[in-house]
Amino acid sequence: MNFAVGDRLLVDGEVCDVVGSISYRNICDNSMWMEYRLISQKTGREKWLSYDEEFREYSVSEVTNSASTAGFHEVDRGQEEVMGAWGDVDVEIGDKADFVEFEDVTEEKIVSWETWDDGLEVSTGYYLDENEVEKIGQSDGRYGGGGSYGGGNPYGGNRGTGGRKAVGNGKMIILLLVIFFGVPILSIVTSVISAKSQETIAISKYLKESPAYTYVTSITGSQNEKADVYQTIGDIDWTAKDIIETIDGNTVDVQQNTEEGDGSVAILTSKEYCLIYTSEDGDTLVQISTRRYAYYNDDDPYRSDNRTRRYYRGFYYSRGYNTDASSYTAGSPYDGYTGDVVGSSASDTYSSYSDSVRQASVNSRYSSGGGTSSGK
Repeated sequence: MNFAVGDRLLVDGEVCDVVGSISYRNICDNSMWMEYRLISQKTGREKWLSYDEEFREYSVSEVTNSASTAGFHEVDRGQEEVMGAWGDVDVEIGDKADFVEFEDVTEEKIVSWETWDDGLEVSTGYYLDENEVEKIGQSDGRYGGGGSYGGGNPYGGNRGTGGRKAVGNGKMIILLLVIFFGVPILSIVTSVISAKSQETIAISKYLKESPAYTYVTSITGSQNEKADVYQTIGDIDWTAKDIIETIDGNTVDVQQNTEEGDGSVAILTSKEYCLIYTSEDGDTLVQISTRRYAYYNDDDPYRSDNRTRRYYRGFYYSRGYNTDASSYTAGSPYDGYTGDVVGSSASDTYSSYSDSVRQASVNSRYSSGGGTSSGK
C-alpha cells in the first residue's frame, strides 16, 4: 500500500500527515522499499513509516540521539540507495547510507543505525500490522504537505532532526526516465551513480571520518610510524563486518583469534594492518596502522591483554612479515621472532564473509542484478 505526500494517515491510532517520502534500493540484493516522513497532528513530532511491499510489513520509528542494543540481535545490514524522493525530505537520488537493523527477543521492537555522509542516525521503533495503518483523508497543509516540494515544515532540518531535502529537477528527470523506460535506464543510472564507490577506501580514512568510531589515542613507533586507536559503537562482530564491507572485502588476510576468552579479529590489506579487540576496560577498540608500522614495531596494542598481544604479533608474523621483508630494508623486531604462529583456518567466519562481500561487490559492478545478500 503506497501513499502520497499530502495524505493523512491513521498510524497505530495516531493521526499523521505524510510530508515526504523516499524510495530505497538495497544495493546488496536490489530489494526496494518505501519510507514516509510523517508529522503527528497531535504532537507535531516527526515519525518515519517504512513499508516493505514484498513482506507486507510496516514499521514506525523516531530518530533519537542514542539507543542501546543490549538484548537486541542484528537482523539485517546493507547499503541503501535513494531511488526517488518527494516532498520535504533532505536526500537526493543517488545518496547512499550503510544501515544495520536490530530486533529485540520479541521481534517487535527495532533499533536501526544509518551512516550517511554527514553522520550517524539512530532510530528506535516497532513493527505494525497492515491493519494498523490506514489512509483517512488529506492533509490541511499546515506541516508543508499537500504535495508541494520542500514545503515549509516548522519541524524540518537535517536527517537527525527533521526533513530530508527534496529531489532536484535534474534528478527528477532521471527518476522519470527510470519509471517510464525501466531496467535498462536504471542500470545505466546505477552504474554512473556508483562509479565513485568502486574505489576501495583506506580503513584509516574510514575510521577517521565515520561517526561510528571515536579517536582514542596514537602509538608512535620507530621509523616515524604510528598506529591510531579508535573506540567503536559496536561489538567485535559488528565492527569487523563493518570494516570488511567498507573495503569491499578486499583483504589480503583476515582471521579471528580462536583462543578462549579473546575473539580479536586481525585484518591485513595490501597497505594496512588492523586489529579489532576488547580492551582491558571492556571497550571494543580498533588499532589501525600501515604495514610499514607493523614491520618496524611490535609494541603492544593499546590497553590489550596477553592473549590479544600474542595474536597481534603472531598474525602479522605469519601473514605479513615475510612479504614486507622484501619491501623494507632496515631490520625488524620480527627478524628473531620466536612467538606463536597463526595457522590458516578454512572455516573462519570473517574470511568467508570477506570473500562473499568481495564477490557481491564484483557482481554489483558488472551486472544489473546487484549483489547476493539478503534484503531489508
